[in-house]
Amino acid sequence: MSSSIERELERCRQSAEEGYKLAEENFSEIKSTLLDAAISLDKIDREQNQVKRLRNTELVETQKDELKRLINAVKPIGDDLENLRGRTKEFSIVVYGRTMAGKSTLMEILTHGNGKSIGKGAQRTTRDVRDYHWNGLKITDVPGICAFEGAADEKLALEAAKAADLILFLLTGDAPQPDEAACLAQLKNLGKPVLGVLNVKMRFNINDELDIEDLRDKLADTKKINETLRQFKEFAAIHNQDWSGIKFVATHLLSAYLAQDKNPAVFKLSRFAEVEKFILDKVQSDGRFLRIKTFADSVAVPMSNIILKIYEHSAATLLESDVWFNKRRQLDEWSKKFSGRSLLRIDNLYDELKAELDAAIYDFAEYHYEDEHVNENWQAHLRGLNFDGRYQSLLAELAEECQRKRRTLSDELRQESNFIFHGNTAANIALEDTTTWGKNISTALPLLALIPGVGWGVGIAIGVASILGNLISDDKEKKIRAAKEKLRKDLKSLSYELLDKMYLQVVKFFKSEILAKGVDEFRDMLSGYQFMLARLGKSQYEIAYKLFKKFSRLNEKLLTEAIVYKGAGYVTNVKEIARVPGELFIAFVEKSNLNVRELSDLLGEKIFVIKSQKKISATVKNVLLSDVKIDFYPLDFGYNPEKAVAIFPTDSVNATNFKIAQQIAGVPIITR
Repeated sequence: MSSSIERELERCRQSAEEGYKLAEENFSEIKSTLLDAAISLDKIDREQNQVKRLRNTELVETQKDELKRLINAVKPIGDDLENLRGRTKEFSIVVYGRTMAGKSTLMEILTHGNGKSIGKGAQRTTRDVRDYHWNGLKITDVPGICAFEGAADEKLALEAAKAADLILFLLTGDAPQPDEAACLAQLKNLGKPVLGVLNVKMRFNINDELDIEDLRDKLADTKKINETLRQFKEFAAIHNQDWSGIKFVATHLLSAYLAQDKNPAVFKLSRFAEVEKFILDKVQSDGRFLRIKTFADSVAVPMSNIILKIYEHSAATLLESDVWFNKRRQLDEWSKKFSGRSLLRIDNLYDELKAELDAAIYDFAEYHYEDEHVNENWQAHLRGLNFDGRYQSLLAELAEECQRKRRTLSDELRQESNFIFHGNTAANIALEDTTTWGKNISTALPLLALIPGVGWGVGIAIGVASILGNLISDDKEKKIRAAKEKLRKDLKSLSYELLDKMYLQVVKFFKSEILAKGVDEFRDMLSGYQFMLARLGKSQYEIAYKLFKKFSRLNEKLLTEAIVYKGAGYVTNVKEIARVPGELFIAFVEKSNLNVRELSDLLGEKIFVIKSQKKISATVKNVLLSDVKIDFYPLDFGYNPEKAVAIFPTDSVNATNFKIAQQIAGVPIITR
């Protein structure tokens, strides 16, 4: 090991301690934020239990369970940090590649092995994680990817890669495979810097001059090599990534293994010395920073995923709250029309019954003006008119109309909630059984006729006198007309009073039972859920926003480390940072003079520095996102934000753009 690499590795060990402190500080803040959120949800839960008609909902409990899952998801971050801290003394490189790509051969060359680990035929050689040491570096050989029934191997390889400072990704010169690209995409999602090695595979006999000449030609065929790499890098688009910055060096591993320590000319021809230099140059130039980045990203990568998940839940919860608000608004609009229409129907029925009553009184008096049993007969006559039954029928129709509206709104709520956002936990709200009220109203209706003062004929006491006998004819006719008029007057006076009492009782029943219980209480339930969802959505958003600010500060420190490390210029007054680890790093600053290309190579991520004198505007965001327009969806909640959810057009969704947009939009985003 050269003295220069030895000195650099010693500096790497010091940087690892700095990286651990940076990551541990942010990890502690994450835990604190999520625990505070748990306390906040407990408070909402207690308030909910005090609200009538919301006591049995599982809404908050579901959100608390989701938060517990997030808190549990944070624990492995701490475990990974401690695991990394135990390895601060060594710079770690993981060799990644598909089965039979030549990983074991590469390890044999680096360690001057005896070749026993090199695979024969198509079998998987490496089935576990093996550590080797070369030039003071720890080189880890992991199980091959893309093998038949190799899911467990790939999981093992990915876990080993999480602790790596650098990935050496081995590709073969034959046709690139989509599965290989999928594995590289996973590594990039971990934020890992990648060096590529292209193993130009060919049959080789070190004693055959034709094979040696063929090897020279293949390694000199840069056009074919570049075409192979171009085909492979095209897979990046499938994973919404950009691999144009990944550098590859071509070599022939089998010839290097056969020639090392035996045939310097062939070994030089194999270009393996370029692979060694490729690795050592990267460690010497960027090793110290990569050690810091390893620790920072052990927190930043899972943190970005947690933030995105909370934002998703917040957007869905807020939009669902808006669904409940709209249903309440629909109910309000309907109930105004329903109330006016219903009261008009009650008034019309009153007028109709009064007209019928007048006709009934007129006819009754014609034949009962000297009836000694006028009271009993009049009551029987009124019962036959069935005025109370007709009022009951009308009330039953109105109650059924109200019941239908409740059922319709409830059904629409369930359906619309299911379409808001896939996987939305808030969609599982158990609605109150709206049939309960319908049963109660049906039971109450028959009691109308028994209400004191409403039953027909109660209180009527009309007396009649015989007017026939000794009177002369003219006097008799006058007396009869007078008796009829008196009876009609008495019947009207008493019967109108009873009809008015019935009308008032019907109106009272309509308002207290149908409007108050059937409409107003249902509205209260809709309002209660809507407000509860708004509170939850806002709480979720606040959690995500707090975590994003911590995430942004972590990345700002990482950017500062990178700038100082490379001496790549300066930035002042960093307003905000958005980042997708392994892909994109965006800083909004007041002033900047940076060597962006040099920083991009160091981070393994594209870097954009946007000068912003004012608060980040929607225009800047849209320019950043390649003219993708984000529509902001205003919602009317108790806290009445100007913008509550942003709608990202589905036809322009790019995973990286979406994550960046979510970070800088200022509100939760969904795609539509």
